[in-house]
Amino acid sequence: MHNVGHPASGVRPLVLFGGTFDPVHRAHISAARAVSRVLDGAPVHLLPNAVPPHRPQPLASGEQRLRMVELACADHPHLYPDGWELAQQGPSYSLATLQHFRDQHPNRPLVFMIGADSFASLHQWHQWRDYTALCHLAVVPRPDSPLADDAVLEAFPETDAQGLAQQPCGLRLMLKRPFLDVSATAIRQALAEKGRCPALDDAVITHIHRHDLYNVAKLTPFNQS
Repeated sequence: MHNVGHPASGVRPLVLFGGTFDPVHRAHISAARAVSRVLDGAPVHLLPNAVPPHRPQPLASGEQRLRMVELACADHPHLYPDGWELAQQGPSYSLATLQHFRDQHPNRPLVFMIGADSFASLHQWHQWRDYTALCHLAVVPRPDSPLADDAVLEAFPETDAQGLAQQPCGLRLMLKRPFLDVSATAIRQALAEKGRCPALDDAVITHIHRHDLYNVAKLTPFNQS
């Protein structure tokens, strides 16, 4: 495990947001923008998973999912599509991703975005305590998420944006504003039935039709009732 020191003065945190992004939707982008805004314009890297270790395999290819992330981020200057996990062999483990970015940025505040539902189960993750030496957590609220385990709350003390920027890892930032509860499964179903979905950016919908993703070939783009 890399030893970290104090961050250089004036260095913004680096935020990592991993997911299948199958497809990326407005709630993803809204949450990423909110974290960046709270952290004074910190860059947020959106990393599509190559092979999610504990979830079904994505329907769209890694290349297609990265392209959709690129399109969704195009108008948001603090959001950066990142294909690092897609370039790796085997399952995408967040601990390995965090270690890579920590090696690249030894003393920079590193922030791992996580949904409140995942935060509640963090104590069940493999070697979860190692995260305290690698990153901060930015916890995104989700409706009806259970409370986190006391051990996790103790391991990651809560702070504000200013406190988070003053050390490289080991703290927790709780976002206050609720975000849309969007299901990727429901989005794919809407696409297959109607060819569109208000939770998706127009450029992403166009790409889905152009490349016949999610069973939209039987539909005429944008002409469904």
